[in-house]
Amino acid sequence: MTIETQRLQYMDKLRLIGRDARLTIITWAFWAFGYGVNDVLFNLYLLEAGFGEDFLGMFLSISMFLSGGLAILAGMVADRNSRKKILLAGYVTVFLGTFMQYSTLSPTLLLLSQLLYGIGYGFTGVCWQPYTVSVTTEEERVHVFSVRFAFFLIASLLGSLTGGFLPTLWTNLGIAVDLLTAYRFSLWTALIPLALGVLTIVRMKTDEAPQQRRSFNFGNVRNRGFIGKYALAWTVSGLGAGLFVHFFNVFFSLAFQADATTIGIIFAINTVVMAAGNFTSPEIVDRFGKLGTIIWFQILSIPFLLILSWSPVLYIAIIGYVGRALFMNIAWPVMDVFYMEGCSEDERSTAMGVINTGDSLSRGVGLNIGGWLLAMGMWRTPFALAVIFYSLSIVLFYWFFGRDESVQPDS
Repeated sequence: MTIETQRLQYMDKLRLIGRDARLTIITWAFWAFGYGVNDVLFNLYLLEAGFGEDFLGMFLSISMFLSGGLAILAGMVADRNSRKKILLAGYVTVFLGTFMQYSTLSPTLLLLSQLLYGIGYGFTGVCWQPYTVSVTTEEERVHVFSVRFAFFLIASLLGSLTGGFLPTLWTNLGIAVDLLTAYRFSLWTALIPLALGVLTIVRMKTDEAPQQRRSFNFGNVRNRGFIGKYALAWTVSGLGAGLFVHFFNVFFSLAFQADATTIGIIFAINTVVMAAGNFTSPEIVDRFGKLGTIIWFQILSIPFLLILSWSPVLYIAIIGYVGRALFMNIAWPVMDVFYMEGCSEDERSTAMGVINTGDSLSRGVGLNIGGWLLAMGMWRTPFALAVIFYSLSIVLFYWFFGRDESVQPDS
């Protein structure tokens, strides 16, 4: 029997996905819808309220620095306790912080909301991937990670479209008396799917905490070389992403005078393309392997980032925006699987803490630099700088892992 006939067909593997893995997909979809609305409107909401782009960069970076600072400790806690319970507590904390963000314009309370947001994500960020690995088999795992991200993108698409049209709806209904109020009512609407996401986590199976209590140190981490190399490449990529990823709506608004409806449609187009790419990701992995997919599809994203740094008109910027996201987001779910499979069960949350620390702290630095550049009117410079960091990250990943596809982490 050939290798091809031994492989389960795509739909057969989808049918293998178990109940708890499906619930993780549903939870991600609810939160993606809510934050799809957020991604279109929240930065515009703060700018409409009179805050500057430099404040925006500093504000968004607070949660990054905090979640990054907590990530290793959170990973140690998660490797010693039920990850499902930590996910639930973390998302309740994030929900409270998000509600506060949408309900006040006091700078002090806004900063407090980011502290809650950062604490919550510091813990949830180290639990999702290890929990998912624990409720999936090796045969279905790439499909679960890829399909979950694809549905995440579809829900984000719907959220982006909804966010683009909600302010007009509230204004036409006479409920919103000005644009700021329209933004706020729209953001409050986004809290509904976030609450449904929390309730979905309640239904997930509670994983067992380790029977043997361990002290809070790195004694459970065995694949240190593998984790350190991966974390370095991921951190460099995070610095590049922090420069621009959170500012796309601001960029389109400032550089091309796009309104919320136009930005919502752009985000939606982008999400449709990314979702299509993620549904094909398992087939791409079957053809090129995990490492080939990770390296080559990141390389293919770089020219589109260059287009964004140059784009003189909106439609060219959209091509760069969509193309970059397509290729990068085909690679990312595969990177998660590659990393988790390279770590043992009892070190996975700590390992996620290590890369989340590097990623969040570097993104926090990037956010401050990106916000400052936007405030200076240098709207395209963040993309040009990001090309350098993304390229360096790809080189590091290839140097560490891609030269010899037989390389495996230490066991």
